[in-house]
Amino acid sequence: MTRRAQMLAVELVEHDELEDAPSTPPPARWRPPWRWVAVPVALVLALAGAQAVTDARERARLAELAAVPGVVRPVDRDLRVLWTPQDGTDSVLWSGIEAAGAMVGLAHAPDGSQAVVAVDRLTGDQRWTTPVAPAPAVAPADGGGSGVGGCVPLPEVSRRVLCLVSDTYLEYGELSVRTVVGTLSRLVVVDTGDGAVLGDHPAPGAVAFTALPGLAVVGVPVGDGGLVVTASDLVTGEQAWRTSLPAPPRDADDDLYVDGRISLFGTAEGMGVVQSPGRMTLLDPGGVVVRSGIDARSGFEVDAATRTVAALSFAPDGLQRTTFLSRGPDVMLTGNRVTLSADDGSVPGLVLMSDTTVRAYDRGRSTPRWSISHAVAGNALVLRGRVYLSTDVGLVAVDARTGEELWRASTPAGRTMGALVTDGRHLLSAQERPDGAGEVTQDDWPGVGELVAYRFADGGEDWRVDLPGDLLGVWSTGSTLVGWGPAGSSVLG
Repeated sequence: MTRRAQMLAVELVEHDELEDAPSTPPPARWRPPWRWVAVPVALVLALAGAQAVTDARERARLAELAAVPGVVRPVDRDLRVLWTPQDGTDSVLWSGIEAAGAMVGLAHAPDGSQAVVAVDRLTGDQRWTTPVAPAPAVAPADGGGSGVGGCVPLPEVSRRVLCLVSDTYLEYGELSVRTVVGTLSRLVVVDTGDGAVLGDHPAPGAVAFTALPGLAVVGVPVGDGGLVVTASDLVTGEQAWRTSLPAPPRDADDDLYVDGRISLFGTAEGMGVVQSPGRMTLLDPGGVVVRSGIDARSGFEVDAATRTVAALSFAPDGLQRTTFLSRGPDVMLTGNRVTLSADDGSVPGLVLMSDTTVRAYDRGRSTPRWSISHAVAGNALVLRGRVYLSTDVGLVAVDARTGEELWRASTPAGRTMGALVTDGRHLLSAQERPDGAGEVTQDDWPGVGELVAYRFADGGEDWRVDLPGDLLGVWSTGSTLVGWGPAGSSVLG
């Protein structure tokens, strides 16, 4: 029997009626108020603006530091030799005279000829060469001497150098330095832009020279240790003044070492003269003797910024001492003066001395501003109110005004510390490690030279690389990083 399917009633609705029927609206999407949307955008813009300001300040800081003498061009861990001096241009490398990306100085060729040259800082190519002395009839003999000539920049005049062209040389003995006077002696004024000769005058018998505003000054030995100092117009060669200095008195201990060198140098108030055996005389701009008999048997220093003079000597107990000379009372400090590879002038008049303690003085004062015990410093940097010291145990950063230690970075075992320089981005420390394992001995020299980059902020080490070739250390001259080693010097970058 078949069962019927149950019938269901179905109501058909027209399409138009469906459109008119009420419906459940879809859930609305939440949208934040426009003020909330603007907050992250504004935050991103603010952060980007702050970063832009920070970047701009950093670029301005680096540009400012790049203008400081001694701050070298940027260096990274891909350190390499850019060029090595050739054909007697070694002295140009250390002249410190820079002009439009070139280094200017007096070059001595192997055949004895001389020329004032401009060498490109990055490539070593000679931009221009101005011959100033031909090769002598007899080739110079190889020996332990060094010439007395060279070039110095003219004070208060840009793009000009004064050069002494001479065949006089210094002969070094075991306990003495003797001046051997030659026959060639001329003063030449050269334009550093193109090498044009602007003045050329004879200077018979000159063994030392310097430049004063508008004047070329030479020293000529006479008699038994006396000296005639003559100043002449740079352009015309006309004599401006002439001063005769007698031989300085000698002490009993002068016989221990006789230094026959004669030095002339400009100062803030005129010029200075050092005669054998290390006695200094100060002259005013007109050549009148102001002071004489100053003990400078250990040398002298002239501050590059202030042109003030310090005489170096030894105390009766054998310790080094430095005497700062001035119109008022002299100030004598014990110890060795710490050499500054760069100083931005942020702490005017700061003087650093070192023996078993590093001490900071205000120029003209004998009481230290601050000190660091149990530290011996070789050289330092003064930048933005801080002193960065290369000591026998590592690097130390202190507040230059208070002496507060900011950080200390120790060196790895077995390293010896060398010079400290900067490219404005890092503190660059030259260090040396033994060439082999085991305990360090005196026989380990020479070892392997390294260059280490430390951060200014905290002294952290960013990188450490071996110096190229057989280079053992570095120094800065102008804005150039120079590496040195047993075979000579090279420009690094």
